Amino acid sequence: MNSTQAPKISDLTIYLGNLLKTLIPLIGFLAFIMIIISGFRILTAGSNPENFEKGKKTLTHALIGLSLAIISWLILKTIAYLTGANILEFKTTL
Repeated sequence: MNSTQAPKISDLTIYLGNLLKTLIPLIGFLAFIMIIISGFRILTAGSNPENFEKGKKTLTHALIGLSLAIISWLILKTIAYLTGANILEFKTTL
């Protein structure tokens, strides 16, 4: 596709593939940052139970989000393995 042509519906796989290739590392990076932030909150809570609870809650949510991302990726890998469909590889060039 060049700049003078309108996008086609067949280009949707390219866009989705590029989006997934960007989102997967971004999810891991954000989870890492949230784990660091929650650890900092827990360590600096001192005698303040509210900050400790906020840190604990942030850590729980970060781990749940990371777990869901990993589980969804494993489900897609399992579907790809069982069906032979290449659902995790996208065409990135025309």
